[in-house]
Amino acid sequence: MPAMTANDFQRGAAGVAPGGDPRTSVEPGRRPSLAPCSPRARRRCVAAPAHARLIRLHRHSLFHLLLVGGTRGERERLALAFHRGSPLGLGPFVRLDAGPDEDRLRCALEHALSAVTCERPDNPLRESEGGTLFLDRVAHLSLATQRLLLRLLASPPAAASGPCFSRLAVGSDAPPEEAAAAGRLHPALFDILDKIRVELRTGTAAGAR
Repeated sequence: MPAMTANDFQRGAAGVAPGGDPRTSVEPGRRPSLAPCSPRARRRCVAAPAHARLIRLHRHSLFHLLLVGGTRGERERLALAFHRGSPLGLGPFVRLDAGPDEDRLRCALEHALSAVTCERPDNPLRESEGGTLFLDRVAHLSLATQRLLLRLLASPPAAASGPCFSRLAVGSDAPPEEAAAAGRLHPALFDILDKIRVELRTGTAAGAR
């Protein structure tokens, strides 16, 4: 798919309604009649209108997402908007940060790939079963954990020994090509994740494909 600009997104794009049913969208020119989110939840339930067309184009797809650039909050909100616009919209959305949450993820991956590994109660694969797992700053994972993630993604669904997410969205605070070239991101993992890609600048979309 050719790259899209922010103007392409905004022309004739429907906005994702804040709050209410996560599958609800707003037709162009109309304002949502749903009650607004509470101040505490507002950052998690407002979708960027500039990305609405891309979300609609992929609303039936469960391909992996790669969100590059922007801020942590922008990447998370966009991943959540994709989740809510997909068939998984009523399922769980679980966020992990590759830095502080690596141990949780590695233990869960080991359990999914080998039934002999003891499972922790805070298993993010189990928590995100039937929904979306958003893994931010993917290049900050150790290469050992990246290889486990690659094994899980490259295996047929029946190969996992327990519950697992239905879609993986990953965020990268730096260009993944540079991380792969520098040896921080496994090239095969980068290739399998690079299906639907959105590149962001702070506050706006830089482009997508």
